[in-house]
Amino acid sequence: MVFLAVNATACPPPTRFGPERDPTPQPAAAGLAVPESLAPPLTAQWTHHVGRAIRGSPAVGREVIAVGTVDHTVVLLERETGTVLWRARLSGTIRAGPLLRDDRLYVATEATPTSHVYALNLRDGRTAWRRAAGGVSAPLVLDGDALYAVTDQGTALRLAARDGTVMWQRSLGASVRAAPVLTPAGLAIATTADSLYLLDLMTGAVRASRATPGTVLATPATDGGHLFLATVRGVVLAVTTEGLESVWQLALPDAVFGTSALAADTLVVLARDGTLALVPVAAPESRRILSLGRPAVAGPTVTTAGVLVGTVAGEVLCIDPATGAVRWQERLAGPIESPPAVHDGELVVVDGRGGVHLYR
Repeated sequence: MVFLAVNATACPPPTRFGPERDPTPQPAAAGLAVPESLAPPLTAQWTHHVGRAIRGSPAVGREVIAVGTVDHTVVLLERETGTVLWRARLSGTIRAGPLLRDDRLYVATEATPTSHVYALNLRDGRTAWRRAAGGVSAPLVLDGDALYAVTDQGTALRLAARDGTVMWQRSLGASVRAAPVLTPAGLAIATTADSLYLLDLMTGAVRASRATPGTVLATPATDGGHLFLATVRGVVLAVTTEGLESVWQLALPDAVFGTSALAADTLVVLARDGTLALVPVAAPESRRILSLGRPAVAGPTVTTAGVLVGTVAGEVLCIDPATGAVRWQERLAGPIESPPAVHDGELVVVDGRGGVHLYR
């Protein structure tokens, strides 16, 4: 595979500009719930339709929100008003949403028609750098000056965030849909071939590997010492980050497509049939099962007000984790496929028909 760095312009000059930078806090460990406050009932502040459909999760900063669309476009909106600041057209469809860090957005495209990893200037959407790669469907991961991407052909890459230089690459032999997970022991990557790898962060060498009981499509959660994975066979598995050794596993009644959330000592998992499982990680046999009674794949997002999920029918639900009762709900257009995002007491949801919605 040949990789080529090209400086190019991703879009014409914008009519509006984003901020020079957005000091977005460093994200928490994968799946680790950050206590966010909401006060239902929430009120819609604005809605903006940006294209035919939005793929992946939105990047929510203090001043802006960025989304990727099936129209090969990254769109930057002003968070306060929903006004479109600029659009940047890229080389292919976008399956995973963009990453926001300070003065840049990082995003990757699938192989239709061509695929690249991009760094875009936050102010105007112009390309700071781009790196040719096999199609990328899994979310990117940023760690300081290192950007990690995994291609649909199963090649893991560590890129320099400043200029896109390839620092190492490692073939895993199978495609990847879940984001890589940073742990103290290395970079954990689950493939669609029912396998899990642990790579050395600095060299890309394989430190450990193991089979998984089904394909992992959603990003695993971690508390540093353990990884918590959920598969399309409905199996939830805990393994050590050092050595990937089994700790426990349990079965749910349906497949899991949404990213699990770790809230304190409890793992929250959403199965496709609407089963919401709350699993004490030290005593998984004491798990509690709540039935939402409707298919859902987006979420869970844990907040102080309850657990947020998005349903296939287009509903956003805020669930009381003690009783399973719905504390608040909103109906949107089309299926919701990305977890609701909560920042600074505001809720951002993207629907299946290209709509971005903000509530507070």
